[in-house]
Amino acid sequence: MYKDDLVHELIRSAKSYGLANFGVSYIHPLENTNSSIIFNELEYSFQPKSWQATQANPVYSLRTKKIHSNTVTSGIYEMQSSNSSDALAMNIFCFPDFAKWNGVKNLFGVDTFSSIQFGFNPQVAKNGSSDSTEVDVFINKSIICECKLTEEGFTQKEKQNVEQYDNFKKVFHADKLIQNGNTYLNYQLIRNILAAYQHKCHFVLICDMRRPDLVKSFYQTIRCIKDDFIDLRTNCEIIYWQDIAKACGAELQQFLKEKYGIY
Repeated sequence: MYKDDLVHELIRSAKSYGLANFGVSYIHPLENTNSSIIFNELEYSFQPKSWQATQANPVYSLRTKKIHSNTVTSGIYEMQSSNSSDALAMNIFCFPDFAKWNGVKNLFGVDTFSSIQFGFNPQVAKNGSSDSTEVDVFINKSIICECKLTEEGFTQKEKQNVEQYDNFKKVFHADKLIQNGNTYLNYQLIRNILAAYQHKCHFVLICDMRRPDLVKSFYQTIRCIKDDFIDLRTNCEIIYWQDIAKACGAELQQFLKEKYGIY
C-alpha cells in the first residue's frame, strides 16, 4: 500500500515538474504512465547543476547510462524513470554545493565528504570467496548506503545461499530473521550489514518517510544482530530523503520538492 501510494504521488509530481520545465515533450510518447513517468530525455530527470556534474565525471556519467529492464521501448535508461532511487541519489550527492552544507555533514556524521562512490562492490566474504553485488553509495570509504524509493522491499534469497556468507551465523540470530519457508526476507539489509561488519563501516538506509514498511523491515533485521556486536548494531541507522532535503540549499530543495514531493 505504501509503495503504491508513493508511486502515484511521484507520478503526479513528475507530470507537474515535466510540464512546467519541458512542455508537453517531457514524457516519452511510447511508455505508459501506470507505474512511473519515463522522461523523454535522460537529462530531464536531473537538476541542471547535478546533471552537469555527472556528465563532467566519466564514472558518474557511465552510471547514468544503465539500461531500464522493463520498458516497451529499447534503449531507455533506468534513470529516465520518475521512480529511480539511483537518479534521486545522484541528483543530491552530485549537486556541486552538496559537500559544503554543514547540515548534511551532521546527518552523516562527517567533517567532510572526501569521496562519494556509486555502485561500490564491497566483495562480502562468501564461502571462501566473495560476492559481486553492489551497494548504492559509498561515502568516505566508511559509510555504506542503501537507497530506496519505490522498490518493493529488500528482496529475498534462499537460506542456503545466504548462509554461505562467512560471517552470517557469527553476526545474526538466524532464527529471529524474517523468513518464509526456505528463504530469508530482507536479504539486501542482511548483506549490507555483513559488508559493514567486514569493512568496519557504518550502514545507512536512505529511504522516504512515506515508506514505513521499509523502516519496519530495517528494524526487524537490526534487532537480529547478536549482542556481541552491539557496536555494529548502533552503527546502522536510517536517514530519510526528507532529512537530507531540509539540510540542502534552497535551489536543490526546490527541485526535490517539485520533482519528488520531498521536503
